[in-house]
Amino acid sequence: MTPPPGTSVHLYVGPTGHGLPAELLHQDGVQLRPPARRGHIHALITGEPPCHIALVDGRYDDVPAVGHRELLDALAAGWTVTGLGSIGALRAAELHPHGMTGYGQVFTHLLTTEAPDDEVALLHGPAPDYRPLTEALVDLRTFAEHLTQAGVLRYDQAAATISLLAGRWFGDRSQPAFIDAVRTTAGDAAAAAARAHLPRLPGLRVKTQDLRHYLTERPWTQPPTPSRSCPPNAAAGPSSTTITPRNAC
Repeated sequence: MTPPPGTSVHLYVGPTGHGLPAELLHQDGVQLRPPARRGHIHALITGEPPCHIALVDGRYDDVPAVGHRELLDALAAGWTVTGLGSIGALRAAELHPHGMTGYGQVFTHLLTTEAPDDEVALLHGPAPDYRPLTEALVDLRTFAEHLTQAGVLRYDQAAATISLLAGRWFGDRSQPAFIDAVRTTAGDAAAAAARAHLPRLPGLRVKTQDLRHYLTERPWTQPPTPSRSCPPNAAAGPSSTTITPRNAC
């Protein structure tokens, strides 16, 4: 049983939604829920009729993470389950052969590169703002690419910078840490130039871009379609990519 188009979506979101316009997050048909933890999906599907779930953010450092079993149970109960942005994109990459739908560039990146779980992880402040305190590595990759296009870094320097940060605990991947890594790989002048570009970073966060596109396109209101877009790699992909299980890459 598939939920009819036009029904509401239960959106589990936290820091990925930080900075988005309130009217986008609070639009009709969107039921905002906090970052998911183990048991949240089970509680939802046992108390509500089948509808749409969009898993974006979740808790996984201080509490058990949202589990594969409860997402599979939601699918078996007739729910449409989409993952994007953060742990949602990760779970979608893991479960797309079993019926979970992935959406966006982060999902495509995780699916095609098999990047580790901490690629999307960050530290953030409390509700309701969930202000990011560190940066997800997938977003720092996008920022490093921006710096190469701006002529601040060579491609090899950008790759070396990301490699340095990839070896750290995700809670140590801050903006100052990124600038320090640029200084190590490219020198003081490049670090100073990169620092001048930091105000651009929030607008380049690919996790948030994916959520913006999802809320703008409102795919939960559309009937299922077998069509899909499957770029050869995340960097070459469109701004939003939906891959359905039967047509996954």
